[in-house]
Amino acid sequence: MTLQNTIAKLVRYCGQYQSHGFMMDERNTDVTFHVELPEERKIRDSMESLRVILLTGEAGDGKTRMMRNLEPLFTKHGFSQIHTDFSALKEKEKEALIRQLRSVLDGEGQEKLVISANVGIFTQAVIRYDMALMGELTKERKDVHICNFENRNLAEDKEAFAQIVKSFLTDGKSEKEYLTCTKTDCPCYGDCAYDINMKKILSEVGTEAVRVLCNAIYLTGGHITFRELLSLLSYLITFGQDCEERQAYLERGGSQERVLYYQVFEKSRDALLHKVAVMDPALKRGEYSPRKIKTKEEYIRYRRWLFFEEGQDYFAMLHVDYLVEFYQVLEYMNQPPFHYDTIKDRNATLQCLKRGINKMSSQGKSDGGLVVTDTPMILGNQIRLEFMVMQDLSMIWHRYDIQPGKKYGRSSRLWNKFYLSYVSKKDRKFISLLVDYRQFRYLMLCNDDYFLNRNELTMEEYAVNTFYRKILQERGEAYESVIVRFEEKTREQCDFSLLVHESEDIFSDEKSQSIRIRRED
Repeated sequence: MTLQNTIAKLVRYCGQYQSHGFMMDERNTDVTFHVELPEERKIRDSMESLRVILLTGEAGDGKTRMMRNLEPLFTKHGFSQIHTDFSALKEKEKEALIRQLRSVLDGEGQEKLVISANVGIFTQAVIRYDMALMGELTKERKDVHICNFENRNLAEDKEAFAQIVKSFLTDGKSEKEYLTCTKTDCPCYGDCAYDINMKKILSEVGTEAVRVLCNAIYLTGGHITFRELLSLLSYLITFGQDCEERQAYLERGGSQERVLYYQVFEKSRDALLHKVAVMDPALKRGEYSPRKIKTKEEYIRYRRWLFFEEGQDYFAMLHVDYLVEFYQVLEYMNQPPFHYDTIKDRNATLQCLKRGINKMSSQGKSDGGLVVTDTPMILGNQIRLEFMVMQDLSMIWHRYDIQPGKKYGRSSRLWNKFYLSYVSKKDRKFISLLVDYRQFRYLMLCNDDYFLNRNELTMEEYAVNTFYRKILQERGEAYESVIVRFEEKTREQCDFSLLVHESEDIFSDEKSQSIRIRRED
């Protein structure tokens, strides 16, 4: 296979290729490229005990390709009914399949089912025809395997990611085979961007740089499908041009430097490339700029190039606020015991989150206890009621998949979110606040005092106060003390506190209540 053949094959997967739309069917039937992902390996290893396999995700996640790879194994183990697209079924067929699935789970039906579905459409059908089925599917059953591709992070497993890159770009060929160019009349002969890009992305440091980009997208709440990953890899090599288009581009005065791998950070209207462009290392201030850099253009090119060359501190180089700290906390949450008391734990970043919550929920008025605002709408924006939540709350930081009453070990995956939970002493019920990247960044900014206007509705944006109101409902005694604050004070108005005081006559055992009012200014 010559370099031209390699490029002609890769460019079909690139969403920016002008003939991409016409290549979709041909590309989808490509059986030469294969890599066994962890999800496929897990199904193979547990095939003997499975009766139901449910694959959910969005278009391009790789469900169809994986089912095609496993089809001979399905047939061998008696999976006679394979539904490759639940969404394409008619409504009566969906209902019948849900009924059949219930029969199999109840042990009445002897069939073995494989279902591939869009998670939203499948969930709607279950709710419509058998709502209780969802609870049965989510139980830990050895005969049921559910794989939600929307939660999958292709970049998490370093070894598997490197295998995808190498298998896709080289198709099992040696470097001499896939990089041999026979077009001696080409203006790029001997100095080909395809050659430069291929060698860089296939190098250990280049592959790791691409993996970090995909991992950062996942950590910050995005999702890259298997199809999008292949498109990104193809773009890094071809920039959406085959050999003929590249020659025409250069003949029109185009710059070869603009189609080198590190220019993947250029602004783009493409949804996938936009996710990469917003993390452009050139947008981040700081070191990594030698004195020889004199112009803005040189600085941008150098910072982008360095990301693929440095081999370390990848997250620190990307233009993503608090990404390093967020990743460190996620790793911390996956260390035993996987949950940490908010009072005892001294993790520096979690301490910052606590201060951010305090500053946000108390609107900067108190550094003592935790203050929560809970003002009825009828009072308008001029009056704010604040309730002190005592510091003896039983609260924990914990990994995303932890539930009370169960024992957990180290997770095989790193979640991109975690929880802050109040643990009710009565029934050990959890009241939880989800901390994903957006929440994390918001609270860290609050900790660093980036939010100057503390009186707008944006304070409720991430529902931290709502979280504490739920706790207040569990702890009614917190409402026994309230501070009334006026946004615009006058001589006739001042902040004051109300405290419901209970007293007991030790001689007569009579109890009484009084309200104490104190000026707060």
